[in-house]
Amino acid sequence: MLSNDIIMIGDNMILKRPYAILIKYFRLIHLVITALLFYLVIQNRDIYKYLKSVIESTVNRYNALEYINYGVYFYMVLAILLCIAVYYLLKFKDKPRKIYIFTIVGYIAVGIFMYVLYTYMQSFSSTTIDQKVIRLYKDIFSITLFFQYYVIIFMFIRGMGFDIKKFDFNRDKKELNITDEDSEEVEVNLGVDTTNVVRGFRKQKREFGYFFQEYKMYIIVILAIIFIIGGYKLYSYLSDKFKVYGENDTIGGMYQLVIRESYYKTEKSKNYVLVNFDIMKYGKMDRFNVGNMKLVIDDFEYLPNKNICYMFSSYGNCYKKQYVDDEYSNYLLVYEVDNLNIKKAYIVYSENYDEDYKVKLNLQF
Repeated sequence: MLSNDIIMIGDNMILKRPYAILIKYFRLIHLVITALLFYLVIQNRDIYKYLKSVIESTVNRYNALEYINYGVYFYMVLAILLCIAVYYLLKFKDKPRKIYIFTIVGYIAVGIFMYVLYTYMQSFSSTTIDQKVIRLYKDIFSITLFFQYYVIIFMFIRGMGFDIKKFDFNRDKKELNITDEDSEEVEVNLGVDTTNVVRGFRKQKREFGYFFQEYKMYIIVILAIIFIIGGYKLYSYLSDKFKVYGENDTIGGMYQLVIRESYYKTEKSKNYVLVNFDIMKYGKMDRFNVGNMKLVIDDFEYLPNKNICYMFSSYGNCYKKQYVDDEYSNYLLVYEVDNLNIKKAYIVYSENYDEDYKVKLNLQF
């Protein structure tokens, strides 16, 4: 014998049904769920306020990491598990349980959305904030907050035992009709029987079909939201990843760059590409790493050569580790190249390891 609830007999294990315990602590379980979800909504409301502050002033985007907290998933998973337990209790007692399916599926969707949002927020310090994109996230976030408020109110009402229809307090034990069957022993065979496994699989398949038919509207709506958010995120990522900018377009995140003009020159049988650009930096001033601005011609990459820049000083002020602040300054970079294909010349600016900006050069002689 292992415990009062688990008994081993040969290959069989005797378990006591947990329904009596769930009924006994029905209100307490709902109050725990309420506390977990209340903590989550407080955390999410802070993020919502932060997104609004970034929309009002993009300078606030540098505080994004303070609001990214993956620890909330522990509380979310715990709340979902408790809802699943209550769902199976009500299913066994043949009581209304749609709200728990709504809660479980809804919070799974909220968890997915939060992961996508956290990924988006991690790029705040290194990319330009697109007002349309961040407003879309804010609007979707507001919908998830309304959902969370609704669920919290319901769970709190259940936890307090308040019956809206009767405006009276009822005992959950009586409502759920606790019986000896809720604590009866159930024999579980630990031996592997392939016939039973196949039969069980078919049974689960049928039950899933019934489950889908009963809650298909909730499932379709949640899946539609997930696909819309995921599709938009994928579209935005691919659009940014493969977008080609032109001269006079603003690129960058922490550093803002605008390539004004570009030239090609041939001196003493050597080919050169000159790039005149404006640059500024958000926050604390710092030196710019010119190695992040590569010239790509066909499949060849070139880095700027500061030692030859003086030869073309008439085209601009050579960049030589000057400090960059929050005011635009104009500088010149010079690249020595082997092959000069003016139709396939690009500047690729990399501010971090996973984000590149590609600018098509319109080379002038």
